[in-house]
Amino acid sequence: MIEGACLTSFLMTASMTDGELGRVLLTLRGVQWILGTKGDPYALLLRAAGDDRAELGRRVRERGPLYRSSAEAWVTADHEVATAALADRRLTPRSPGAATPAGEPAGEPAPWDVPALHEVLPLAELPTGLDREEYERLARWAEPVLGERAVGRLRAPAVRAYRSRAAALGERFDLVDDLIRPATTETARVLLGLPRHRAERFAELCGATAGALDATLCPPRLDTARRLGAALPELRALLAETVADAEKAVAGNTYAGKTVGRATGGGLSGRLLRLPSPDGRPAAAADEVLTVSVLLATVGVDVTTTLVGNALALLLDHPEQWRALVEDPGLATACVAETLRHAPPVRLRRLHARQDLELAGTGVAAGEEVVVLVEAAHRDPRRHPDPDRFDLRRPAHDRRLLPEDGHHGGLVGPAARLAADAALRALAAELPDLTRTGEVLRRLRSPITSGVLRFPAARHGTVRRQILPRAR
Repeated sequence: MIEGACLTSFLMTASMTDGELGRVLLTLRGVQWILGTKGDPYALLLRAAGDDRAELGRRVRERGPLYRSSAEAWVTADHEVATAALADRRLTPRSPGAATPAGEPAGEPAPWDVPALHEVLPLAELPTGLDREEYERLARWAEPVLGERAVGRLRAPAVRAYRSRAAALGERFDLVDDLIRPATTETARVLLGLPRHRAERFAELCGATAGALDATLCPPRLDTARRLGAALPELRALLAETVADAEKAVAGNTYAGKTVGRATGGGLSGRLLRLPSPDGRPAAAADEVLTVSVLLATVGVDVTTTLVGNALALLLDHPEQWRALVEDPGLATACVAETLRHAPPVRLRRLHARQDLELAGTGVAAGEEVVVLVEAAHRDPRRHPDPDRFDLRRPAHDRRLLPEDGHHGGLVGPAARLAADAALRALAAELPDLTRTGEVLRRLRSPITSGVLRFPAARHGTVRRQILPRAR
């Protein structure tokens, strides 16, 4: 976001002392805060300090279809312009990176230089900044396993996982810590094919990497930066072991210590490894399988947790909507779609121009950033009637969601929506009298996800139990 010049060795967190890293993170945070004091709505959104996001979206639209933020990005909350930007192949999630300005000698950075956040906290193990063609290629390849129709078969077992957690709750609990996150993590573990003896460590690492997506844009606290820097490589290594086990299973050897046949074993990794490679080779490469697995375990778990938390917060704030879901669990699918429109778990998308282009009649130079405010565009009154109203029965043609193509959402989106759908069905059945007992707290410095951190709740009344259909 804020460009500057620094040596690569200076920017790598592993080689920086706490004092050095803390100073850079604090400087970046200070710059974001100062920009926000000038009233720039996108700069205010970046600093994630509790401002009304709906109001910030309206203020962005008031500045025109595409405006230049003081945070050095072109920003849009216009649904039509957002759709055009996301479809423009000259725009990609991959950042061009900061180059050394002409005339600057290599060596120690000048005292006025401020490095870009993605350079200070590179999070190399988090594959969220690939080129759009790579995301599209991986999504096409993985569709037989991770597409909308493919993940549908997981609904019944996912519902059972969430119901099992819900049934074990006491009278008072925290929805995130005691139900949503552990059930979502367990669902992801089963999907990824991690053996049960790795479940506890997998859950710990998924919790430790929560907020990684936000840290690519908003400077985290020093302790958060260190936690992410330690947890992401370990989680990647754990998943790499699972992929290696799956390779043995596909080859007809063993998986998790057991002899298996060529057609079984390996979970998601095994199924992906049996698909033709995205580039046409007879078999997929392990690194491609690992990329997808890491996205599902990091972005997928966190996004799903936030999506379910957002849906429940909206439902409990609108009791008539919650009652409608309890009476008709089939509304869960519509609830997920309406939550994605009203309060999506990924609230903005960052794109970078690969060449000079024109967008909304405005010239965008190569290397410049274009930010699509997804949440605000989904509330554009020119596209969505009564956009600030949360309504499960909103007609589908009035719920125009932005596409996920060319973005990590194209890979994790189907599984996240399926898990959220399962969670809502499970909670409507197990906790029909669910109530919120306190304020829903969200992560600090969370401009992308506004992740749910605490959700105090209670159960009351008689639990309604239904027999669930078995997966076929």
